[in-house]
Amino acid sequence: MKPRKRSCIPLMVGVLIALVSSCIGVKADITLRPEGSGTIELEYRLSRPAESLGKLDGNERWPTIPLGRADFERTLARVDGLTLRSFSTKTDGKDIIYTVTLGFSDLRGLAGFLDATGRRAALVQEQGKHRLFLTLISGTENIDPDLLSLFTAVTEGYSVSLSFTAPREGTLTLCDAKENPLGDVPGIRIVPKGRKVSFLSPLGDLFALAGGAGIGFTWE
Repeated sequence: MKPRKRSCIPLMVGVLIALVSSCIGVKADITLRPEGSGTIELEYRLSRPAESLGKLDGNERWPTIPLGRADFERTLARVDGLTLRSFSTKTDGKDIIYTVTLGFSDLRGLAGFLDATGRRAALVQEQGKHRLFLTLISGTENIDPDLLSLFTAVTEGYSVSLSFTAPREGTLTLCDAKENPLGDVPGIRIVPKGRKVSFLSPLGDLFALAGGAGIGFTWE
């Protein structure tokens, strides 16, 4: 196995962290096969000003998200078990839309994609059951109401959407960053049970959760 290194270009969770400073919308559909391999269909919208910010002098080494196919290929080379199957871009009004299909050979490859740094995605496998917990946002106490209103207005129309399709029935739970269940949260929609479970939240509603947010996905 290749030694793991910290990626200079964040993957899925890096994109999610960047939501607090850029206009970004993310959609990821993950399909799992019984042996643990699968595919990830990823689409994200990046506002043109945010894309330009990553190209300013001094920022090229640390772009907030991959800016091209070569960036994805370099990043995926650092994570075992990942392959890039397709990559395309197009513009839609004020946004640049990236559409990417990835393959993973095992669950470690999936976890490595969701968080190449190993600090925000936790995978547990025991007694034939699997649980994946993904921290979407760490949370901020005492959020300034004016700042929250501004962020909500600026990111209107952008959202985070995740779905997991498992070989058998699975469950999805919305939690805070410490894995405490949150129950129903206004503005956030989840499908909690079935072969396909999902999570959808506008950016403003996600950022408003002072205790942070994460999703726990459990399947056999």
